[in-house]
Amino acid sequence: MTAAVLVASLVTMARELRRNVTLRQIRPTALELSAEVIDNSATSSGKPGAYFLTPVVRYYIEGKRYEAEIVNATYGRPADVGSSMTVLVSPDSPYSPMDPYGGLGATLRGAVITGVLSTLLLVWQFVLM
Repeated sequence: MTAAVLVASLVTMARELRRNVTLRQIRPTALELSAEVIDNSATSSGKPGAYFLTPVVRYYIEGKRYEAEIVNATYGRPADVGSSMTVLVSPDSPYSPMDPYGGLGATLRGAVITGVLSTLLLVWQFVLM
C-alpha cells in the first residue's frame, strides 16, 4: 500500500512539474487575457461519486472566440460560472489556456508531503524487517 501511494505521489509531482515547465516556457510569448468562466468540466477522480472539476473558459483573440478547459487546473473548488479570470494563451496553441497562478499549487505540495511520508514509512518498514 505504501509503495502504491509513493508511486501515485511521484506521478502527481511529475505531472505538476511538467505543467509548471510548460507555463514557464509559454509565459514570455503568451497573451494575457481576461476570460469568462462558462462551466466546470467534471472528470472522475477514481473514487465513487467524486469528481475533479476543471474550469471551462471563454476568451477572444483578435475577435475570434475560444472555449477551452484550463490546462493546468489544480482541482480546487469549482470556479464560479460567470466570473472572470486571467489566463495565459500561447499564440501557437490557442485552445490550451493556462492559469498563470496555477502550476505549482496545492496539488504539488500535497504530492510532495505524501511522497515524503510514504518514503519514510517504506524505509521504516525495511528497518523493522
